[in-house]
Amino acid sequence: MWQSVLTYAGAFSLCTAAAALAMRWIPVVNRSLLALAASAPYLSIGAPIGAVLSGVARNWPLTAIAVAITVAAAVVQLPLFRRAKAPSGTALRFLSANLRYGRADAEAVVRYAEASADIVALQELTPAALARLEAAGLDRMFPHRALREMDEPGGVGLWSRHPISDVRIDDGFWLGMVAADVHVPEAPAPTRVLTVHLSAPWPDPLQGWRDDLARLASTLLNAARASTGPVLLAGDLNATPDMREFRRLLRQGYRDAGAQAGAGVVRTHPSDIAAPPVFAVDHILTRGYVATSLRTLPVPGSDHRALLAELVAG
Repeated sequence: MWQSVLTYAGAFSLCTAAAALAMRWIPVVNRSLLALAASAPYLSIGAPIGAVLSGVARNWPLTAIAVAITVAAAVVQLPLFRRAKAPSGTALRFLSANLRYGRADAEAVVRYAEASADIVALQELTPAALARLEAAGLDRMFPHRALREMDEPGGVGLWSRHPISDVRIDDGFWLGMVAADVHVPEAPAPTRVLTVHLSAPWPDPLQGWRDDLARLASTLLNAARASTGPVLLAGDLNATPDMREFRRLLRQGYRDAGAQAGAGVVRTHPSDIAAPPVFAVDHILTRGYVATSLRTLPVPGSDHRALLAELVAG
């Protein structure tokens, strides 16, 4: 009797892990698949659990399958913890934060920026939040900026210690994008920097989220073709690394800063609960830079943790 119970439990754990692994190659076309893909890092634990339960029950065929899926899941996840070799180029520090309808603590954001960043990218930038950031002194250390402030979640903005040019606003995204060339001292070419906030797949229409990710993939491809220097993107992408739609962004030399830095699954949302964040939906993407570190920072008043990356060109 107990062997049957263990076998059924092991099979169930194994099936959840297999489904989570398979989601890496399945388009997210409904919210059930979305939930499965978002939960993949947690459901993958079902594979080693299934191996143990099946082994105790002496069901060796099921144990062998569970071990194989465990190895496959490890192969998928371990690269997130392997740090890339850092080149010896120009260093740059990049801070990105979601302000949660502009309600986040402006002084905390400014403290992080002044202490640790050369470029700042903010999402959900409202006119009221912009006024608080200015009052807290953000423009004092970051005199160059490109803004698209709006009420509710649609605003985005870039601040830089270094001069900027060729500012462009793309209203084709549901929540907008701002892009600009940042002229980093001693760099042979300007760095194209973009910040974007993509539509949420829930409660907004799922198709809007899919359209935004497809548009972002095209935007990054065009930026890579048009730019003579590196390209950086930061924002709330509302997508996790286990989603096929997110990984389609990682082409033409683009990399996820968390994976480059060996930071693992960089969970940022929700940060306003009495537990660690669950989902890795905020990202910094690099092309022509290598992230040597990536860490998250608490932002009072926001439901996202900020991202702070240390980058080296090369």
